[in-house]
Amino acid sequence: MNEQAARMPEPIVPIGKSRTIKSHWRLKKTLARKVGFRPIEAEDVRFAYAGYKKGALAPMAGPFAQTHMTPEEFDIAFQATVTTRYHGAWTLFAEVLREKKIEYMPVGMVMAFYSHAEHALSPFMIIGDIVWFPWSTPRNRIETAVNFFNTMRKQIPMMDFAHGDENRRFFDMLAKHGIVRRVGTTHNVVRGEPVAIYETRVEMRAD
Repeated sequence: MNEQAARMPEPIVPIGKSRTIKSHWRLKKTLARKVGFRPIEAEDVRFAYAGYKKGALAPMAGPFAQTHMTPEEFDIAFQATVTTRYHGAWTLFAEVLREKKIEYMPVGMVMAFYSHAEHALSPFMIIGDIVWFPWSTPRNRIETAVNFFNTMRKQIPMMDFAHGDENRRFFDMLAKHGIVRRVGTTHNVVRGEPVAIYETRVEMRAD
């Protein structure tokens, strides 16, 4: 578990701000789960390949839209994509029930890039892809995402363009934890379709 996130100091909650109290309670409870994350390592590629074969990496497009690559071909394509398309890539971990046994293992990945070509001038990162492996549960996804964004927002702000109802509902759930907020809608990301824009909150909300 990410101990820094689990032991974060509790903010002062204004009396009468019931929505803030509820968000704080929800965040504290979710952070108590056994989840974690770290930068993607070579040993994670086999899990990514297993997800790829089930179509989980299709949103990454390009060579990942189909599922015919061999493990060797996938390894080359995946590593090349992660290192050239993104500036940051992380593996998310959670407890999963497999063959009647609880295992702490990768359940998804987050990949992002800086908002400016010069990293030193980049005020935030943009989420490029969030990949969930087939064995991850809805609970795994929420808990690992809450832990990830709650930790990362203290290091660098992040922004996501949530296309589709499923992605919007997912980020709305994160917003209920007080770690992200919706800041608008754009019609420029996907032609002719509205895309919700979310950004991480620097601090716990007080509204």
